[in-house]
Amino acid sequence: MNIFLEGEQGKALCEQCQQLVTTVYARRNVPFSDGFGEARNILVGVCSQCDTVVAIPAQSTPAIKEAKKQLISIEARLPAVYLDVLDAAMHSVAREAGVQVRKLFLSYYFHVLAEHQAAAVELSGTHEGFVQGLAAQCAARQVAPARSMKRLSMKVNSYVAADFDVLLKVTRLSQTDLLKAIICQIQQDLLEHRNPATIAELQRLARVAL
Repeated sequence: MNIFLEGEQGKALCEQCQQLVTTVYARRNVPFSDGFGEARNILVGVCSQCDTVVAIPAQSTPAIKEAKKQLISIEARLPAVYLDVLDAAMHSVAREAGVQVRKLFLSYYFHVLAEHQAAAVELSGTHEGFVQGLAAQCAARQVAPARSMKRLSMKVNSYVAADFDVLLKVTRLSQTDLLKAIICQIQQDLLEHRNPATIAELQRLARVAL
């Protein structure tokens, strides 16, 4: 395998210039092809005419793969009751599940909803139903709505983050409201309807994660 050096020249086809061009190997930040994230400071071949990256040597591939593995943070401050509901739903599926399994359950729903966008559009209605039901329970039990807040923080890979990004675009919800709505969907599926297919799938995943 030929090892390229910074400043070395070569030849490559440039899509932008539509011709064979001279390249100069330099270190650049290169966006991933899916548009989500980038590999930083890697050696690439740059078109000497338009300055576009036109070649990636094999020696840079490991660094790109490692960059793709970098975890992305999804965070929000939520009313504590939402995390209580999420934990209760998790416990109903896997008795041994701790808070570390939250990411597994949420990531599963990110993916399922991203693939079934018609269901994702209904998330706002599911959330509204939960809010109304919670208010009715507070009134019936003669307790004031709690104001306690908790932070939900997850480090996810680029694939999970991409699913979440799809849902943000489809639902047009804020990150916080989207997380609330997904937790409400989890509550509906696992605690109210006891969906057997979803429960079985999450049980299989939880056994691997625990």
